[in-house]
Amino acid sequence: MLKKIQRTCLVMAIACGSAAALADDTRDMPGPTLADDLKTFTVKPLPDYEQQRPRLLFSSADREALRKKSADFPDLWKAVLDSANRVRAVPDGKSIAVGKTYWRIEGVQSAALAYFVTGDKKYLAATIPWMLAYCREPVWGTVYRPNLDLQASWYLYHLSLAYDILHDDLSEPDRAAIRTGLAHHAQVIFDDYTPAPNKEPLRYEQNHTYIPACALATAALALRGEVPEAADWLNRSAAIMRRARYALGDDGYYYEGFGYWTYALHWHVRYADLMARATGQPMFDLPVLAQGWKFGLYMGLPGTPGSFDVGDAGQWSGDKRPNIPVSNHAMMWDVADALKSGECKTAGDYYQARQPEKEYPAAAFLWATHVPPTPVEQIKPYNYFDDHDLLAWRSGWGDDATAYLFRCGPPEGHKAAAKLKQMTDWVMNAGHVHPDIGAFYIFAKGTFLATTTGYTAEKWTKDHNTLLIDGKGQGNDGQFWNDRGIPYDQFNSARIEQSYLSDGYAYATGVLGGAYAHQVKGIDLRRSVLMNKRWFLTIDDMTAPGDHTLTWLCHADAAFKPAGANFIASLSKASLAVLPLSDGDVEAKPEPTVVMAGMKPGPGTPTQRGYQLSFTTKQPAKSVRLVNLLVPLDPGSAAPGITDRRVDGSNVSFKLKWADEHTESVQLDLAWTSTGAGGAGPAKISE
Repeated sequence: MLKKIQRTCLVMAIACGSAAALADDTRDMPGPTLADDLKTFTVKPLPDYEQQRPRLLFSSADREALRKKSADFPDLWKAVLDSANRVRAVPDGKSIAVGKTYWRIEGVQSAALAYFVTGDKKYLAATIPWMLAYCREPVWGTVYRPNLDLQASWYLYHLSLAYDILHDDLSEPDRAAIRTGLAHHAQVIFDDYTPAPNKEPLRYEQNHTYIPACALATAALALRGEVPEAADWLNRSAAIMRRARYALGDDGYYYEGFGYWTYALHWHVRYADLMARATGQPMFDLPVLAQGWKFGLYMGLPGTPGSFDVGDAGQWSGDKRPNIPVSNHAMMWDVADALKSGECKTAGDYYQARQPEKEYPAAAFLWATHVPPTPVEQIKPYNYFDDHDLLAWRSGWGDDATAYLFRCGPPEGHKAAAKLKQMTDWVMNAGHVHPDIGAFYIFAKGTFLATTTGYTAEKWTKDHNTLLIDGKGQGNDGQFWNDRGIPYDQFNSARIEQSYLSDGYAYATGVLGGAYAHQVKGIDLRRSVLMNKRWFLTIDDMTAPGDHTLTWLCHADAAFKPAGANFIASLSKASLAVLPLSDGDVEAKPEPTVVMAGMKPGPGTPTQRGYQLSFTTKQPAKSVRLVNLLVPLDPGSAAPGITDRRVDGSNVSFKLKWADEHTESVQLDLAWTSTGAGGAGPAKISE
């Protein structure tokens, strides 16, 4: 198939390391503004592209290969047919315009694909009335940015694919009606992207920018050769996507969090699919795609289909923590096929085994690949995302593993700072990123233990497992856009300075005082963390020219109750014990966590989401150190005892005496610096 030939060329180009081979229209440096790029930017499809039908995702020559694929992947093909068979009663005009369940338009693509593969005309007969009904509606999405946002994008993308697949089977009147509707909606998006002075800036990295741009590109490719404006649509949408791709981070981490990794990032995969086929250029070597398997695996939870809910992730129902649903993980199969990446295949398989794709079955089927997965046992169960400064460590890949995260970097990564200066018309939108720099996350014994608080309208530092200075938090604390209007350099100063990862334990030390500079200036703040399967240690050091208080925070899904000098949050499967090791006098405050809930900017709704424990220094001081040990426990188990505790300068040491009488000795050197791979680590832990 043509797609495989193109992908073989792509892999050869990467293997040769040829800068020229990889310098295609999407990866070379964008200019200062979109207007600058559009002066010279032109997309050139392959010479025979317009003569093909279908052409967007496959050609007529691929029918037999797709039939074979349906036999090779029967479960995925059954899901396509199930979706196709749901294309029955045509929605009324009001339902289409409002777009309440806009993602269900995927059924049109599944039905068109089912007809193409099987030849069963019932799918053709069911699909055409849907396409006509949608294309006759002048407005898609009446609630927010009519004709310009998510409803319009989903409709335009899937209807364009169906139009391409069914093109030669449509009557001329139906073809003309559908083409007219697609062209109308494409033109509206195109016009909205017209560069103009004093216009709302494009937030290139944000999904509300790149999803409509991808949909516009899809319509442009579907209508090319039939609608004269399609060439301009393609140039503009591709220029925007070029900048959107460039804006994303370089370490595989997706800045909007797992919820949006599943909801939105697949649009970059969809775009890469379309453009690689149309132009013959390599499109999948984008770091957030090529390295995206790391995000999928290291953000996932042991034994469950969900993930750590960093950022806006998880729609709570009252005070009940959601298990974040997974969809579009099959995008990793497509990247695996393009780059012959066993790790990407492993990431896709990891989630498919836990929660099979049901929302987007046509994509999952087309993206399925026979590329062999890398055995998960050959992948280290830990990773350091160095652009975003997030460290992920787990004790193994088994369902009973302990898993931790420690995040101590800027909202969109360090390399974004230079990109912001380069693309002068880019204004960041980190609205789905929370003020959780310095935060830790703990999942152990099959349970969320040290947690976060989900999707919120008002984003407060106090809702996360990090620190407050004089009760104040990071950036524009309490705003939906925590970073807006603040120099990015303040956030960019936060970073992990030293890290160590091994099978037995992990360590990191990071600085984060700059993230508080908008609220409290001149603070040097450092958090060091040491973790293994049995416990998680935090050491927090603050120095300042004046006197300040420091607050340590931890959130859980059960109330923290005192147990001697310790506090324990007890859940059904496990408990979290917090053991204070500081010498200083602190005020401990266990209480419910009340967030300002909501999914859009503006005043939130006060809602309890779990509980929190805070330790606040009673007396302001110029220098403060707080040391706390967090221990996952089996239900009903007692916390270990602490003996021989010493917290002196750069040396932290203690002994743990567990309930079964065995002891554990810990020594940590906070002055340790890495000597490179294979060097000794900062800690000695012996049992």
